[in-house]
Amino acid sequence: MTAGNNEMPGGDMAVELGLAAAAADVKIGSVPVEGILAGGRRIRNRRRTVVGALALASVVALGGGTVAGLNGFAGSGSTAQALQAGGSGGALPLVPGAEASAAPGAAATTTATGVRDPLKPVRVVIGQGTVDGKEWQLWEALWPVAPKEQAYAQALAVWEERHAVDPSIEKPTEAFVQQYWQPTEDVVNTYATLDGARQKYDRQGSYPAPGHLDPRMANTFSGGVLGPSAKSGTPGPLPIRLAVLAIGPDVGKVVVNWSDGGVAEPKPVVVEDSPYRMVVVPERAGLKVAAWHFFDKNGVALPDAGTRLLSE
Repeated sequence: MTAGNNEMPGGDMAVELGLAAAAADVKIGSVPVEGILAGGRRIRNRRRTVVGALALASVVALGGGTVAGLNGFAGSGSTAQALQAGGSGGALPLVPGAEASAAPGAAATTTATGVRDPLKPVRVVIGQGTVDGKEWQLWEALWPVAPKEQAYAQALAVWEERHAVDPSIEKPTEAFVQQYWQPTEDVVNTYATLDGARQKYDRQGSYPAPGHLDPRMANTFSGGVLGPSAKSGTPGPLPIRLAVLAIGPDVGKVVVNWSDGGVAEPKPVVVEDSPYRMVVVPERAGLKVAAWHFFDKNGVALPDAGTRLLSE
């Protein structure tokens, strides 16, 4: 399947979801979005435009292992393929006049009053490390949901940032933005930096705004792998692969078992007031992930839907 303008340049995009019972209501087929809305959360990823038509992931029901192949992504078995972005390059300050945050979870920009401003994103480092002697950071910029009269101004602001790094990204039209405006969703832009320089091939999507998360989705997760693909030969924005997950507010803990017997418990990062928290796990040289485990706030294990991020 193809995603049209939602396709990532230089590579394929796929997202792995764990969905609780709501996923059973998802109807297989092409967009419109009504079928997904019945099942809960939507994930959108856009290539050329800031606000684009819906590109839907292969949906895996928690516990059931059932795959619903939806327009925009190609699933494989009980899980979806990894996200593989293309190439890196281009430099853009993280935030004009701001320094990189020192640790995941540190926000580079926030509003002093706490009022959500659709034209002033909150930026948070959700993961960081070193590779080849250089520091990498993964950032999430959350643009609060805009009223319809400000939607185009917001779309242009997001586009200007992305276009400064990748001039091939086309400017959205006002008609297009107005057509696909979503009144209950924040715009989310996830991008990487290497030694402070913003890289190409970011991820653009949306999450439910505060107060708009379907309660059935509170203990669910979604995720993908960002990085180079040996299979397709496409480079990524960074020279390493990262498993990037968004977890619902009722997911209490994520545990990763590595092939050498090591166990890691990555700390979720809060992104301002978004109901979703972010977990980033870098690959380890010579190792694979043997298993992922998810638990609710009471320590009860949640089905992992056969998650295989960084296991291949």
